[in-house]
Amino acid sequence: MSDEQFKSILEGIKKDNHIEDETTFQDALKQEGMTMADLRRQLEKNMLETRVQQNEVLAKISVTEDEARTYYDAHKTEFTTPSAIMLREILIAVPATDRGVNVAQDDAAKAKAEDIRHQLLGGEPFARIAGEVSDASSKANGGLIGPINSDELAPALLKVLDAIKVGEVSEVIRTQRGYQILGLESRTETKIKSFEEARSDISEKIAEQKRRGETQKYIEKLRSQATITWRNEELKKAYDQALEQRRKELESTQALPPAA
Repeated sequence: MSDEQFKSILEGIKKDNHIEDETTFQDALKQEGMTMADLRRQLEKNMLETRVQQNEVLAKISVTEDEARTYYDAHKTEFTTPSAIMLREILIAVPATDRGVNVAQDDAAKAKAEDIRHQLLGGEPFARIAGEVSDASSKANGGLIGPINSDELAPALLKVLDAIKVGEVSEVIRTQRGYQILGLESRTETKIKSFEEARSDISEKIAEQKRRGETQKYIEKLRSQATITWRNEELKKAYDQALEQRRKELESTQALPPAA
């Protein structure tokens, strides 16, 4: 690293850490237990590692159009934003005992829920009524729930919500806790990124997988060139086992489609 390079990097470090004078910078170095020479050696080491990585790993990595499209077709869920909904709920609870549900109480709760639904259909604000009469914890927020991804909902509930439009309310629904009314506040449609929109993300994912593979191969190359003297047979055994495990993982990674 030339003196000019070192000076430029120092200025960048000072700027990033809002250090305006040399005394403050020297104090910061002391707090880290470093001298200016230590810092320069560390920066030169980092620069050398970066250059080695560039020459031995990154220079060998490229992502073709076919690879990107294959990845996109196999991983479309990664680029899909599912439909999401916002709901309001009103729950009229039905007390339950060891003997089960009292029929009269159940009928009374159902009648109350039906009456509330008629009020909602007549234009009464859902949030106000939920805050006044709902037995659900969401009453504190006017019955508001969500947003919830549609693919997280039970099929039976999805069927109910598919039957109503934004701003409408559902029929009275019997649940384990009692009788529930749902209001559909909003619904977003499922969105899938096009290949062109996802191209940059795909390239990064495939390149990262290839980077790991090339890095491992480079490490194996260095290891094969090294001379190692073992004084502990147990450590050597563990080392050999780890090498074999890495070899299998590398072979397995190379045999899979990109980033699978």
